[in-house]
Amino acid sequence: MYEEEIKFLKMVEDPSDENNKRDLLSEDECSSLKSKYQGLPEEYTAYLMEIGAGSAREDQYMIYSLPTLCHEDNDFSWYETKGVNYLVIGDDFAGNLYAFNIDEGYIPVLLDHECMDEFIHQGSKKSFFRKMMLIDENGVDQREP
Repeated sequence: MYEEEIKFLKMVEDPSDENNKRDLLSEDECSSLKSKYQGLPEEYTAYLMEIGAGSAREDQYMIYSLPTLCHEDNDFSWYETKGVNYLVIGDDFAGNLYAFNIDEGYIPVLLDHECMDEFIHQGSKKSFFRKMMLIDENGVDQREP
């Protein structure tokens, strides 16, 4: 599912940089996540199995191997969920969280730490991950020099 993205990361990441090391999850580990979170998107588990959990692009973003509900984790208690079930899957190293709004069918969102707002990703779940990678629809690197 993520062949193009894997090639892209191989081109733009320094393989010797520890900030680009990720751990691939097994199919069994992802099946366990799917059992725990019914409806978990295939694009997320495929990402974990093909690209892996950890940071990417020299700490551009981090994807967690174990997602957690925002309201159940003390590390995320700063974000007022207002009763919405957010499954936090990562962060941007700047205080913002990447999550799925479970109540809206696992819509990908950014939870902003400054304005305490939910920013809904307009596009597919796969394009959500591509946006984190700073890769456009044509495979061009969008990172500013």
